[in-house]
Amino acid sequence: MIVFLISLIKVLYFFDPHCPDCEAVKESVLPQVEKLSYVKIVPLSVEKIENMKLLMEIEDEHRDYDNAIPVVVVGDKIFGNRKEIEEGLVKYLKSLNPEQNISAKTKLEKDTLKLENPVYILYFYSKGCLKCSKVDLYLNTLVKEFPALHIKRMDVLEHAGLLLSIEKRLGIDKEKYLVTPVVILDTLVFFQSDIHRLREAIVQTSKGGGNLPFWQEYKEEKVYGLLKGMKATGVFLAGLIDGINPCAFAVLIFLMAFLSMRGGRREILWGGIPFIIAVYITYLLIGMGLFSFFRGMEGVKNIGKAIYILSGIFALVLGILSFRDAILYRKGRDMALQMPERFKKLVKGTIRKGFGKGAILFAGLLIGFLVTLFEFTCTGQVYFPVLAYLAKDPMVRLHVFKMLLIYNIGFIIPTVIVFSLALFGFGQREFNRFLIKRVVFIKVLTGVLLLAIGTTVLVYSI
Repeated sequence: MIVFLISLIKVLYFFDPHCPDCEAVKESVLPQVEKLSYVKIVPLSVEKIENMKLLMEIEDEHRDYDNAIPVVVVGDKIFGNRKEIEEGLVKYLKSLNPEQNISAKTKLEKDTLKLENPVYILYFYSKGCLKCSKVDLYLNTLVKEFPALHIKRMDVLEHAGLLLSIEKRLGIDKEKYLVTPVVILDTLVFFQSDIHRLREAIVQTSKGGGNLPFWQEYKEEKVYGLLKGMKATGVFLAGLIDGINPCAFAVLIFLMAFLSMRGGRREILWGGIPFIIAVYITYLLIGMGLFSFFRGMEGVKNIGKAIYILSGIFALVLGILSFRDAILYRKGRDMALQMPERFKKLVKGTIRKGFGKGAILFAGLLIGFLVTLFEFTCTGQVYFPVLAYLAKDPMVRLHVFKMLLIYNIGFIIPTVIVFSLALFGFGQREFNRFLIKRVVFIKVLTGVLLLAIGTTVLVYSI
């Protein structure tokens, strides 16, 4: 009889018993792993000091720090979050040769370091941040290991001014302002990618005599500089100005005229409400996508900075063109910043065909979506630089979703007014006359807004 000896491949599973993602991995992925006869799962709760230190040591060896609990380690391969584990672990294990000698460190070297003097550190976190949860667990292990370690925990949303004050004095790059998680020890700043060096810094600080609660010497930074209006009121007004942009007037007037001819109030109501909802959601999603693009580009430092600078210049140019349009309009000439004629025809054709069919609710949703995409070639002239500012201002971006909701409420109000006027029989001619009288004022207002935004984006970028 021949016996084949197969060495088991160890899968180190670092988890937190109170972590929802860990529970999901336990239920969906680990049962599949257990079916592989050549694999052995080693569960390691990061609530235990030795397990958390082991994970940090493994990450340090592989220079792989951008992970969130749960983490799975198979030899030299690290799966650093729930998504990576669910999408890649089983597939990777099945690709391995069971006879391969794949091993991973499962024990720590003995370490008997102690703190000779008290050490104080400051930790900023964000609620719901998975990477913050991992750092928080690590800090808990350090407190258990070093009773003389004192940690001051602060929610960045409540104490952003203090963090900004510290980061400015210590010369932190603007791109990293208010990024969490972050730990501060005197003049040393540890972001997630640096956290593996924190323990040694704590020990060295203690050997040097320890420290005091250093954050008490800082004053909270007063934020929201030039565009203080970028708080709720300012964002709302920017959205409102965007919504009454003269380049979209033709669409609003056509909508009103068409719905008035389409039928009675019932048709206007059942077609208008879905249209308004679709416009709001579509424009909100466009904003979220562009904001994510701006924030993503910050990871590529030179490209991100170039995009911000170009966005600022773009806003300044558009601001100047808005003033020029106001002058041209007063002289009875065509404005430069308006929706292309081809798109105007597309929008009108979409409205005419869509609302001409029976399924008026569905038509309202579909047309609202399509019209918003077409209109963005025009309204984006304001939205794009506003989003660049939101992404660049460290305080504003903490509340970006709320800001986008408020911005789009302002943006949708003119459309709501148009449908309300159509619903109550307001004539197209009166509406047209009302808008035409205010084109110059709106163009000047838009120009002022764009110049302010462009200046602010450039100040933050350079």
